[in-house]
Amino acid sequence: MSDTETALHAAVMEALADNPRVRADEVVVETLGDRGRIVLRGTVGGLVQQAEAVRTASGVPGVRHVDDDLDVRLMGIDGRADADTEAAVLDALAADEEINAGDIDVKVKEGAVTLGGLVEVVSQRDRAERIALAVPGVASVDNTLRVWLTVSADDVAERVTDALGRDAILGRDRITVRVTGNDIALTGWVTSAAQHDAAIAAAEGTPGVARVHDEISVGDARLS
Repeated sequence: MSDTETALHAAVMEALADNPRVRADEVVVETLGDRGRIVLRGTVGGLVQQAEAVRTASGVPGVRHVDDDLDVRLMGIDGRADADTEAAVLDALAADEEINAGDIDVKVKEGAVTLGGLVEVVSQRDRAERIALAVPGVASVDNTLRVWLTVSADDVAERVTDALGRDAILGRDRITVRVTGNDIALTGWVTSAAQHDAAIAAAEGTPGVARVHDEISVGDARLS
């Protein structure tokens, strides 16, 4: 986040906190670049709070456009606790530079968090779950995030071959890649546990891969 975005974010949050009709701890502010566009996210307890949050944010110097992504739900004490937790998770995700929080939906019920939406790679999906679990008030996380990039079997195979190096080129390690959607299966054999781990890591790091099914044998299949 640039200095301009940081200053604008702080100014909007301060303005929301100063408005007695808005519970600022239930609202998350996301800044989109240096052009004065912001997004308000979270769950609020009524239409008045939603309207006041948008009006207040729009009046902050430097804000040129407000995207209203606030959900409205009548809430008792438990619901307000969940709204606070939801905002805290959204805020933690937005603060992480490796994740595009704008593509992630967060729902909370009695401390149980559900993550939905899209991420580019599987590492972002796992990272989002770890971030959510670290937020106070979160009891559990149901991670339903989907990886949107299309997986190329050739790309996976090239990365695995590079990871295995000389052994793969000489045929001592041989792995076949099978792709089903964003899931892949690795079959074949490698000559050591280290090569096995390297192949799995390379496959998991391929853009678009959501899950790796490990069907690799360790040992020289030509000697069996």
